[in-house]
Amino acid sequence: MPICLISEVYSLKDLGWGGNGKRANWNLKLFRSHMGFHPDTVVKKWKAKRSRDYCFHWDDAGLWLHNLDFQNKFVKAVGKYMQVVRNDWACVIYTAISKEDIVSKIRGLRNTVIVEITKDGCTKTHPNRRTATAYIIRKGWRGREYKDFQWTETFDSHVPGTYIINRKGQVVKKVGFYGWYKPVRDRYSQMAKELMSKTAKEESDFDIKFKGMQ
Repeated sequence: MPICLISEVYSLKDLGWGGNGKRANWNLKLFRSHMGFHPDTVVKKWKAKRSRDYCFHWDDAGLWLHNLDFQNKFVKAVGKYMQVVRNDWACVIYTAISKEDIVSKIRGLRNTVIVEITKDGCTKTHPNRRTATAYIIRKGWRGREYKDFQWTETFDSHVPGTYIINRKGQVVKKVGFYGWYKPVRDRYSQMAKELMSKTAKEESDFDIKFKGMQ
């Protein structure tokens, strides 16, 4: 996610970014403490809060808070927590492929800022350049929705980290943020595939005629 967005809003010098988005000293420990993937990890960090903090980032939250699962008890519980979340966090970021992936009772909270990331400005010489456009969805007096533009920002989506490459050109070690992020992301992806496989098996077991079909 564009860390400089948070940095500019909250002036978080400790995150390793200046107010102008320039990278300084990347604070991996601090960033990891304000980020989570799996619901167990996220909830544990939320429950451990004893004082108000500035921001928490739930990465790939669309997997667990998907709009199609609006009747799920856990999804409902998160929605209720959002009613009192400001006791713990000034800002909670949920990331997903599309804003519609996040259940509407969370996505539609008043004054929620939607940030869309596009490849505007991406070129051959700057392949990691992205543009973040932020807006709030509001309703007019006739109930019609419109986008209330907030800000736009260009940033580099390259994940901080260093590669150690052997003589064969193979990556033998990844250090820094990427060294932590990539294995977690891979496990998360594998977990989603296993969940899909389990559901597919349940469906095929239910429909005997389906089993064995190509």
